[in-house]
Amino acid sequence: MIQNQQRFRQLSPQQQQDMRARSRVWEQMTPQQRDHIRNEVLPSWRNMPPPRQKAIEQRLGVLQNMPESARNRHLSDPNFTRGMSDEDRATLRDLSHLHVGGAPDAPNE
Repeated sequence: MIQNQQRFRQLSPQQQQDMRARSRVWEQMTPQQRDHIRNEVLPSWRNMPPPRQKAIEQRLGVLQNMPESARNRHLSDPNFTRGMSDEDRATLRDLSHLHVGGAPDAPNE
């Protein structure tokens, strides 16, 4: 725990703010949602080749600060997800609802 605190203090103020926001989202999730992220989304993410991760990260960057309705419109737009597999689209959808803008971090519980 002390090491985690030290690493957190070494982050930039923006990175600390992002981590706090992710933590708030995580805390608001149901146990079933957390299990889905832990057991399905993160393992899938870790097994993706870097080019597929990058494609998802780029789209997450676009979706990051959008209101839910705009985010859902983008996710439903075939032009926005062009070239992505069904698995990539599902991962993008799951991660976008976590309000992350880049690669997912493993939850710190």
